[in-house]
Amino acid sequence: MTQNDATEIQNTESTVEIELETVVKQAMDEFDYVASVTITHLMTINRLKTIEVRVYTGEADGVMDYLGLFGGDHRLTIDRGDETLLVPFGVHASYDGPVTWNSVEQTTIYMDQSVLGAKQVQLEDGLAYVRDKLENPEEWNQDGEHLVSLERIRNYTN
Repeated sequence: MTQNDATEIQNTESTVEIELETVVKQAMDEFDYVASVTITHLMTINRLKTIEVRVYTGEADGVMDYLGLFGGDHRLTIDRGDETLLVPFGVHASYDGPVTWNSVEQTTIYMDQSVLGAKQVQLEDGLAYVRDKLENPEEWNQDGEHLVSLERIRNYTN
């Protein structure tokens, strides 16, 4: 197994478990203005391999500006009922965007109301929505590419 494989048995003494919501909020707090936030959740046959949090802001230094907010021993916890995955992740900022992704492997979880041509997505709604995708992958992978509009993400918590 590879070091980045979320399915491998990990030494729990050196692993720091963290929630996705905490990671996203800490990343957003790094900037005065955030246009959008996307989550890339790469999977291999229903097994989550890695997660990338990308914050779109004009304050980023580049297209893929790595934010060293967390150490390599941090893992996102994803609860799938009978198992809890500890998933490696990265956090980046980008001035290239914002984007409105929503597919099996990518989800926009926040869209600011001031972004022209896009509809607002509240962070709480987007987090609940992506959590459902990560915790119930069988519902999202049946047709290979379950594309839905951002309309479904908004007010997902209602």
